[in-house]
Amino acid sequence: MKIRITVLLGLMLGLSLVLMACDQSATGDGTLGSAKLGINPLLVSTPSVVANLSPVDSLPTSTALPTDTAIPTSTTIPTNTSLPTSTTLPEPTITPQALIAPSPTLELPLPTKFPTARPVAVSPTPPAKATTRPPLPATTVPVKPTVPVTVRPTIATAPYTGALSEVVRGRTGQKRVALTLDAGSGAAPFPKILAALNKAGVKVTFFLTGAWAQQNPTYVQQMVSSGDELGNHTWDHPDLVGVSDAQIKDQIERTDALLSRFTGHTSRPLWRAPFGSRNARVMKVVNDLGFRSIFWTLDSLDSVGDPKSAKFLIDRITGQSNTQLDGEIILMHIGNATTADALPAIIENLQGRGFKIVTVSELLS
Repeated sequence: MKIRITVLLGLMLGLSLVLMACDQSATGDGTLGSAKLGINPLLVSTPSVVANLSPVDSLPTSTALPTDTAIPTSTTIPTNTSLPTSTTLPEPTITPQALIAPSPTLELPLPTKFPTARPVAVSPTPPAKATTRPPLPATTVPVKPTVPVTVRPTIATAPYTGALSEVVRGRTGQKRVALTLDAGSGAAPFPKILAALNKAGVKVTFFLTGAWAQQNPTYVQQMVSSGDELGNHTWDHPDLVGVSDAQIKDQIERTDALLSRFTGHTSRPLWRAPFGSRNARVMKVVNDLGFRSIFWTLDSLDSVGDPKSAKFLIDRITGQSNTQLDGEIILMHIGNATTADALPAIIENLQGRGFKIVTVSELLS
C-alpha cells in the first residue's frame, strides 16, 4: 500500500511540473501554453507562473474558460482517495509473557538409591603356585641344562646347623658308608655307573630331579630294578632360597608324585637341596611336607670348579682315614663322566678296608 501511494504522489508531481512548463512556454500564435490547453491561468495555484505573465500575453477575461472546466486549484490528493487508516498494516502485537502458555517441562525422575549391597564372604587368596612346566614325553632325548649343576663350596663345607633337623652323617661304629649320586644334568654316564654298582653288588641312593626322571624313565626303572634308593631333588634344581614357599612345595610335591609312579611309594623323607642351598625358611617348608634334608659329610667336588680327573676323585675319597669314613655320606653326580670312571676303584678300596656301602636309609637305621 505504501508503494501505491508513493507512485501516485510521483505522478501528480510530474503532472504539476508539466503544467508549469507549459505555462512558461509560448505557442506559435503568441498565446500562453496554459491558454492553449484551455487552462485558466488564474486557476493555477503556482504563484511563480502568474508573476511571470506579461501584459501582452495576458488573456482577456472573456476568453477564460468556464470555471466548471477549470482544473481544481488544489493538486493535492483528495482526502477521499487517501488510504484508509484501516488498511494500514497493524503493528505486531506482542503478547505479554504471562499470557503465553509455558512449554511443558520434561521432568526426569530422581535417581533411585542403589540397593544395599549384601555382604559376600571372600575366601582368602590361596598362595601362588610355582609355574609348572608341561610334562615331556617319555621318549624325550636327554638335554643338558644351560647352567651346570654345582654345589656352593661355602655351604658344602659348612652344613646347616639350625634348629630343624638335617642329616649330615649317619651312625658311626659300624663301618658303613653311603654313596649318594645326584641327577640333575646329564645322563650319559649312567649306564657305566650302574654297571659298576651291579658288578660290586652295591646299593646306593640316587637323588633325582623330576625333570631328569621324566626325561630318563628307562634309567629310573633300572635303578628301581637294581634295588637302589630314590630321593627327592626338586623338579628342576632351582635355588630354593630365592623362591616362595608355594614354589618350594610345588617343586617337591611334583617330583614326589612322579617318583612314586616308578617305585609305588613316596620318596619321603629323603630330600636334598639343589646346590646345597637352604635356610631356616626352606627347611621349615621341607619339614612341614614330611621330608628331611639329607646333606653330606664329604663332597667329592666332581661338579665344582674345573673338571676333575678320576684319580682326583679316587684320592679325595679313599685318602681319608677309617674314622673319617665311618658313617660318612659322600656326594657325587651322575652327569660327570670321571665319576663313572673312578667309581669301580673307590668301591674296591672301601670294601677292601672292611666298609659296607649302603643306602641312606640303611645308614640311618
